[in-house]
Amino acid sequence: MRWTFAEWLYRYLIGEEMAGWDSATFHPGPVLLEYLPTAPGQRTRDAHGPERGL
Repeated sequence: MRWTFAEWLYRYLIGEEMAGWDSATFHPGPVLLEYLPTAPGQRTRDAHGPERGL
């Protein structure tokens, strides 16, 4: 599930736990990690976490 920053900010401000190992937010499937470029000419790299086994 992808949220806009505004959606994340709204949920954070109303008190939902939005991050952390003990978060109440459920994300099904493997987590998608996006490594942003750190130098000119580099591209964004995607990596997937392990299956959640749920």
